[in-house]
Amino acid sequence: MEISLSRQKVLREFQKNLRVNFLNLELFSQALTHSSKEPVFHNERLEFLGDAVLEIVVAEYLFRKYPHLKEGTLSKLRAMIVSEENLSRCAREAKIEKYLLVGKNQERIKSQDSLLADTYEALIGAIYLDRGLKEAHRFIVDFLIKEEEIQEMKDFKSDLQEYTQSLYKSLPKYEVVEKIGPDHRKKFRVKVKIGQKVLGEGWGSSKKRAEKKAAQSAWKEIENGFNK
Repeated sequence: MEISLSRQKVLREFQKNLRVNFLNLELFSQALTHSSKEPVFHNERLEFLGDAVLEIVVAEYLFRKYPHLKEGTLSKLRAMIVSEENLSRCAREAKIEKYLLVGKNQERIKSQDSLLADTYEALIGAIYLDRGLKEAHRFIVDFLIKEEEIQEMKDFKSDLQEYTQSLYKSLPKYEVVEKIGPDHRKKFRVKVKIGQKVLGEGWGSSKKRAEKKAAQSAWKEIENGFNK
């Protein structure tokens, strides 16, 4: 599939924003071509491949990054990362719609979440074919995986309970050790313990939020080798 010099220039500018250096610009252009542009080569096959690459990269990342999380939590985190909502948001952040080729009189479809998500998967497929799994992994981790959102979604208290039961045969206990501020804006400091061992502590505007922060703090210590 030949592409014009003007299209090549646009694609070279775009790949700088993506921090990817494509060896095959035709493949890059195909990833950014919707099926409504037929008979031009479009991105549906690349989308199929990108979906598979995305699933395995995210699954491996979560498996290695969070060795203490149970399967159900890992599945929820993976579903969030590969969701249409997350993919389309990342596509908008990259301004993919500016570079997307669609059929005549089809410009309006560029704003559809499903189309943007599919295009992002096609882009991942193209990166995998052009530069290999290592570069696809780097791209996915850099642009799609938001650690702050993972931390918000994780059920730290449940996972900590399961972990301490398996390791200590005991449940964690949460203790309010400090309260500050007036009643309508009170803040709580909570410590979480196993026996006399403090696993973590955290502040919150309610006891529940402080307990979650304490459990999160405990998980950070565990992941950093607390019991080593």
